[in-house]
Amino acid sequence: MRPLYLSILILTFLQLLLGAQLQELKASLVCPDWPRCYGQFSGHLFSPIQYEQLRFWLNLLTGVLSVVWGFLRFKDVGIKSFLLTFFLTLNSLTTWAISNYKLPTTTLLLQFIFLLLLLVTLEGTKSLKLDESLKEKWNGHWKDWTGLYLFFLTFQIVLGSILRKSSLLMSCESSESFFSCWKMQAEIPLAGNLSILHRGLGLLLALIGPFLFGYLYKHLPRWKGISLVGLILILGQLVLGLLMGRSSSKMMIIYHFALSVSLFYCLLLLITRLRKFEWKHFGAPIPTKLNDTLDLFKPKLTILVVITVLIGVFIAPRQMNIIYLVMALAGIWFQAAGSLALNSYLEREEDKFMERTKNRPLPSGRLEPRVALVWGWGLIVFGTILIALFANILTASLGLLAVVSYIYMYTPMKQTTPYALFVGSLPGALPTLMGWTCVTNSLSGIGLYLFGVLFLWQIPHFMAISLYRKKEYSEARFRTFAQTHSVPFLKWNIAFYSLIMMFFGLLPWFWGWRGEGYYYSSLVIGGILFLWTLFGLGNLKEIHLNKWARGYFWLTLIYLPLQLGVLLILR
Repeated sequence: MRPLYLSILILTFLQLLLGAQLQELKASLVCPDWPRCYGQFSGHLFSPIQYEQLRFWLNLLTGVLSVVWGFLRFKDVGIKSFLLTFFLTLNSLTTWAISNYKLPTTTLLLQFIFLLLLLVTLEGTKSLKLDESLKEKWNGHWKDWTGLYLFFLTFQIVLGSILRKSSLLMSCESSESFFSCWKMQAEIPLAGNLSILHRGLGLLLALIGPFLFGYLYKHLPRWKGISLVGLILILGQLVLGLLMGRSSSKMMIIYHFALSVSLFYCLLLLITRLRKFEWKHFGAPIPTKLNDTLDLFKPKLTILVVITVLIGVFIAPRQMNIIYLVMALAGIWFQAAGSLALNSYLEREEDKFMERTKNRPLPSGRLEPRVALVWGWGLIVFGTILIALFANILTASLGLLAVVSYIYMYTPMKQTTPYALFVGSLPGALPTLMGWTCVTNSLSGIGLYLFGVLFLWQIPHFMAISLYRKKEYSEARFRTFAQTHSVPFLKWNIAFYSLIMMFFGLLPWFWGWRGEGYYYSSLVIGGILFLWTLFGLGNLKEIHLNKWARGYFWLTLIYLPLQLGVLLILR
């Protein structure tokens, strides 16, 4: 397994470096067709075309090896072993879509993110030997500090990639010195400030890094080698940053990127081992103040919110400046995180009765309720201001509508009526519409259609959840259709809404927004989901009913990105 692991790792790093090289050569999207380039599979030596083609072959080889990895690791980690193949497929589809459908160049950033996610998945599905030597003196804050540093490093890397693609940085390229860029802020205040934020954060991370890695080197003797490599990398970044502060070349920028990604992976190695150690020897993550506070915001769920917003952004008929977009997305994330914190505050008593929620920070008593209240409203207010400043008032208002309907309508209704599901589908569907309005500042066209897709999708999706989690919802005193209606009622409704979704997915073809490729793709995607519902319409024993409902739940999670993906790509 080790040779396969190292091969995938090296090939992924090479793809990242080739992407950085093409970016610095201003040669991204140099090929008008993909996977060929001007109808050929080879280009001139050391030309941008050859770099682009080399990246294609590396991607293909990595894809083959990722499939092998998936089969070899399937027994131990299940379907997660094929996430490598999934992210590589998304990376390839993004390249193909950008080339063939002339999507905004900002979508190139997705390729970089998919490769980073591949690295995360590779390390997460790797087999590790974890002894008990650290168990007695274990400190949960090791994971917190490492994770926090990794978060800000990732933010700094992604922000740097965004700034390199921004038209606002024409007068403040990274070839300028730190102080020259500072002086130019008067002419380009937003881009200038973000550039200074990027450089300042990099300097801060470089100064803090030696203390973090030195501390981990001392207290984690099992992983001294990783800490030592991290220390060397951060010192190298500090030296390189000081040199780039005076002047820089394209090669120095690529070295800077290579060191940053290497440092990212070094931290990833540490955080993965720390998390797996806790799960293996303690059965769950050790609670800390930082972890508990972040848990209020449900980071995984809020990231999904941002992803659905991006669908609306990319489908919109024109582009939005990427820096303004990032600030607007940050505001939407703050709104979503704040509303989830308030939801945790309002449902803290009900959460005590559910097995999967009773150990959360508020029901367990590890955090005071006022912490969630203050954080919740603080993030909502700050997020709304950001959206209004960097997007428009319409998008900020839609965000507030989502917050109010989720907190003050859906949350209390869950305990009184199962029809709260339809109310809760409103805030769940608004993010895609907000992505559309961020760019267009209008309620029209595909933006409203996207809202309809998300609204309809949630109804059978949550009906299925209420079937196999009926007992948990009863203990928490939530009123779902599984508590108030019969099983046949739920199964027929799931089938009915799945049929509506299948026909609703075809509307863009009937309205002339999409072509035949979209029509047949959407028909197949919706048809498979509907066919699954037919298997459950007969009499099923409880164990088979739960498997059918859980299977439908997972199918809906596959259906949504596929449906939105063909809507985005097959124009």
